Amino acid sequence: MNAYDSQVAAGILEKAGFQVITEAEDNEVWRNLARHLSPQSTHAGVEVPDESLRPDIILMNTCSVREHAEERVWGRLGMLGKEKKENPSLVIGLMGCMVEEHREKLFKRFPYLDLMVGTRHIKELPEMIRQVYETRKHVLRIKQDGISIEYSEFTKRDSGFHAWLPIMTGCNKECTFCVVPMTRGAEVSMPAAEVEREARRLVADGVKWITLLGQNVNSYNGGLTGNAQRTTSDPAVDRCALNAAREVRFAELLERLCAIEKLERISFTTSHPTDANEELFRVVARNPKIGRRFHLPLQSGSDKMLKLMKRYHTYAEYKAKIDRLREWVPDISITTDIIVGFSGETEEDHQATRRALEEIRFDGAFIYKYSVRPGTPASRLPDDVPFEVKSQRNHELLTLQRGIVGEKSRELVGKTVSVFVEKRNLENPEELVGRTDQDRRVVFVSRKDLSGQFLKMRITGLHHETFRGELA
Repeated sequence: MNAYDSQVAAGILEKAGFQVITEAEDNEVWRNLARHLSPQSTHAGVEVPDESLRPDIILMNTCSVREHAEERVWGRLGMLGKEKKENPSLVIGLMGCMVEEHREKLFKRFPYLDLMVGTRHIKELPEMIRQVYETRKHVLRIKQDGISIEYSEFTKRDSGFHAWLPIMTGCNKECTFCVVPMTRGAEVSMPAAEVEREARRLVADGVKWITLLGQNVNSYNGGLTGNAQRTTSDPAVDRCALNAAREVRFAELLERLCAIEKLERISFTTSHPTDANEELFRVVARNPKIGRRFHLPLQSGSDKMLKLMKRYHTYAEYKAKIDRLREWVPDISITTDIIVGFSGETEEDHQATRRALEEIRFDGAFIYKYSVRPGTPASRLPDDVPFEVKSQRNHELLTLQRGIVGEKSRELVGKTVSVFVEKRNLENPEELVGRTDQDRRVVFVSRKDLSGQFLKMRITGLHHETFRGELA
C-alpha cells in the first residue's frame, strides 16, 4: 500500500506541474546530501554535490509497522535539519503512517518540518505545498472519519503494464502487536462497481496485470454498508451503485475481475488467516488468471503466542488451510510473516515456530524481531525477551528458511514456466526482468523489447533469489 501511495503522490504532483525526481536521481540526491553534510566534504578530492539534483521539496513516505522503519526516518530527518539550516527555502514533508501515529508531536520534535499528510489525504499535497510557500507555517492533514477509499487516475506507475489497485483500506482485526488500525483506521471497501470500472480503465490504458491492495484484502466487502454512497447525474453509475448494494465479498470480486478481457494476471496482498476460506481457494484454483502466490501471515507456530497476539486461529487451523490450498492449487507459492521474541515467548514457543517452518516449508518468509509499537495493546505487555535472545532466534529461523527457499528454488531449475516480462534490467540493459506466476524474479538476455508479454521460459540458473532464464 505504501508503494501505491508514493505513486499517487508522484502522479498528482506531476499533474500539478512539479518535476518529480526519478528513482535513480533520488538515490543520487541522498548521496549528494550525505556528501554535502559530511564533515569531510571540505577536504580536497571530495566531489562537490550536483546542484541540479538539490530538490526544492523533499517528501518521505513513512511506515510505522516496525521500529526499524521509523529509525531510518529519524536519521534522515536529522540529516535534513542540517540541510534546512543552509537552505531555509527547502520544503520538508512527511507522508504516511508515522504522520497518523505521531501527529503534531513530530512538528515539536522536528520544527523544521513544513508539512505532514496522512494516508487518506495524499490528493491534497499540491494545495498543502502552496500553503507552505504562502504562509511558511506548518500544514497538517490527517485522516477523518467517514472518508472513503478512492483511486487516483494520476498515479505515476513504474510500469505501463502493471498497476496497483487499492480495493480496501484499514483493518478491523485486533492483533495486539499491530499499529495498522491506529494509522489506517477501520476497514473501508471500494464498491465492487467502482473496482471493476477502475480495472477496466487500467486495461484500456494498456495494463495487463493488476495487484489488488488492502491491509486485509480477503475481508473485502464491496457493498455500500459502511461506505459513502455516491450519487451522480450519470444513470449508468447510479445503476452500478444499486447493483452493489448487496454484499460482494472478495472471492466474487476476483471472479468478476477475471471476466475482464485483456486483463491477463490478477494478484493480491495481504490476507488474514481467519478470512482465507475454501470459497476463496476454489476461485483461485479455477481461474488461471489469478497469480499463484498467496501471502498468509502466520506470525508464530505457538498457540500460546497466537492467543496473546489475538490472531483468532491455532497453528493446526492455519496448517489445515495451507494443506487444503495446496491440494486445490498444486502450483501455489505460499509466503508468510513471522514475529520473533514477542512478549512472553519461551524457548518452547520458539521451537514451535521452528517446527512450523519445517512442516509447512514456505516459499518465502519475512522474519522480524519484535519491537513494541506505542499505543498498541501489546505495548502494555512486558517486552521481556532480551534483545540478544531475539537476535539469536531471528538468525536461527532466517538460516532455516533460507535453506528451505534454496532447496525449493533449485527444484525449479530446468523447468519451463510462464513469465510476465516487466521491463529492462536497470543493472544490465541487455537483460529483461520478469515475474513468474508465483511472483519469482527472472532475468534473461534479449535485444528485443518484450515488455508486457507473457512468455514461456526455461529456467537455466539461480543467483541468490533471482532466476536466469531463456525463451523456451
